[in-house]
Amino acid sequence: MKKFLALCTAAVLCLSLLTACGPKEPEEKQVDLAAFAQTVQENHEFAALEKADPADQEMGAIMLENNYPGLKDMDLEQLEVYLAMISFSGGELALAQAKSPEDTAKVKEIFQNRITTKSTDGPGNYPEEVEMWKKSAKVVDNGSYVMLVNHPDSEAIAGEFEALFK
Repeated sequence: MKKFLALCTAAVLCLSLLTACGPKEPEEKQVDLAAFAQTVQENHEFAALEKADPADQEMGAIMLENNYPGLKDMDLEQLEVYLAMISFSGGELALAQAKSPEDTAKVKEIFQNRITTKSTDGPGNYPEEVEMWKKSAKVVDNGSYVMLVNHPDSEAIAGEFEALFK
């Protein structure tokens, strides 16, 4: 019985060594979201975007909480949110890199809720703005990276976002 137990233990140890030699998951490509946001704003005309910085307790954190409830309290690798200061212009860009798949799902949910809120008639939503959100807003993700874009060129911007990971 002792020999059998020793043999089984040796077999388990050998198998565990072999699993360490198996294929590894590829590392996710690192992307600088601030640089991408800058490039997007240079290449596509946005009307008066203002960065909502969560570290700015006076303005940025309040802007984030009012427009993306729950986002400022998340522990994210990167966060870049640009809101139109002229509400009826409708353009908007939000980018995040999450630390876990659960956080990625939460960011996507928050971004989708933003689209849903802005795509409905209601207080503070201008009819032209609602139409733009319905037609142009989209959420795109790649691994732990998530982007919300609302712009007439949203398809092109989504393509540029996807190209970052190739």
